[in-house]
Amino acid sequence: MLITHRAGKQHAFALLTSAVAVTAMSLSPASAASAVDRPLAALTDTAIPARPPESAVKEIEAINRLMFDNPVQWAGVWYDKTSGRVVAAVPPGASEQTRASARSALGSTGPVVEAARSFADLARLSDAIISRGTVASVPIVTTGLDWEHNTVVVGLTTITDDARAALAADYGDAVTVRQAPQAPQADDGPDRYRDRYPYWGGSAWAAPYAGSRRCSTAFAMKRPDSSKHFLVTAGHCNSPDAQNAATMNTARDSWNNFIGTSKGYQNSLCASTGNSCDIGSTKYGDISVIRVNGIEGRIYSGGVYTTASQAVTDTMTSPPAMGESLCISGAQSGTTCGYYVTNNFTSVRYSNGQVMSPVVETNGTGNSCTSGGDSGGAVYRQLTSGVRAAGIHSGTGVGCIEWFTSIYYAQKLFYAVTVTS
Repeated sequence: MLITHRAGKQHAFALLTSAVAVTAMSLSPASAASAVDRPLAALTDTAIPARPPESAVKEIEAINRLMFDNPVQWAGVWYDKTSGRVVAAVPPGASEQTRASARSALGSTGPVVEAARSFADLARLSDAIISRGTVASVPIVTTGLDWEHNTVVVGLTTITDDARAALAADYGDAVTVRQAPQAPQADDGPDRYRDRYPYWGGSAWAAPYAGSRRCSTAFAMKRPDSSKHFLVTAGHCNSPDAQNAATMNTARDSWNNFIGTSKGYQNSLCASTGNSCDIGSTKYGDISVIRVNGIEGRIYSGGVYTTASQAVTDTMTSPPAMGESLCISGAQSGTTCGYYVTNNFTSVRYSNGQVMSPVVETNGTGNSCTSGGDSGGAVYRQLTSGVRAAGIHSGTGVGCIEWFTSIYYAQKLFYAVTVTS
């Protein structure tokens, strides 16, 4: 990898937040099972997905781009370790054009199969379950999609027969259950303020009036015509402030976020004519932006006070493939690696009650994890020369489970491209 150094100095940023909006989704539960039978929701296979080869990653990302743009027409994509092939799934009502697109993306080696529930169906079900908060008095911490088994994985703080029975009664075989970590904390803890013009990702920053709270930046982004420049970070990092603020939405939670001195700038990013971004009913995860006057396609690399950096040479244009290995660069913990994608469409309820959706879940297998202050940091895939942008860090759970927002959603929400070097 190519690494360079530079001296850092303290600098205050002008803050600008994004807006995201969500829709309340409903689902008709399955008929209740009889008390005599008392079927239980199946337990989830918690094995880390097989890491796909590079050729398979490209095929999966190609399908992901199509699937996340048109969830009604698709039902999932995954790498089958046994056959060594990528498998794409479509619902029974998928058009012939969608099926042809799947065959084209996978070539002659990848099968296209039918699944009962579309991506849109699974997303509605995931949203309905996380909205419950509890089942049989057991807290629901996460919901995620299992593409291969066409189900929603429900993460409970404690697995009980009553909870499993209630889920089976309400949703039948559409759900499985896993042991979730304790409610994770959003990583908005204190640390450094050391970056300088032109600004890089992976650095520390603090919102106006944030007190001791500190977060991290992820990647430099810009409009395709270079008319707007900003750093993307986590939405929950923004400091609520009554002055000169527009009403913003991050996942399900409304914020009155300080957006600097220019509401017009915020509106131009989100194509809104009002005081807040008008983005309809689509959810965009845990993201916001910081307006800056100079950026460069690099991220800090190494320890907490490092001056080293790596070039951002590529960017994902869809959520990552299951099993991909990623790293995180945050201001509090520095660079940590060994995070494998275990679910690329998840909703998570943090310990403060906030629900973030959609986010990507990873399982850390390295020697260290992130901590408070790493929120908003850069999630990336290490390349031979530089890094490939993957997303924006959101939060951490017990056992080195991490959540982040795919860079795909920042590209869509802000009509922006990742700055590369």
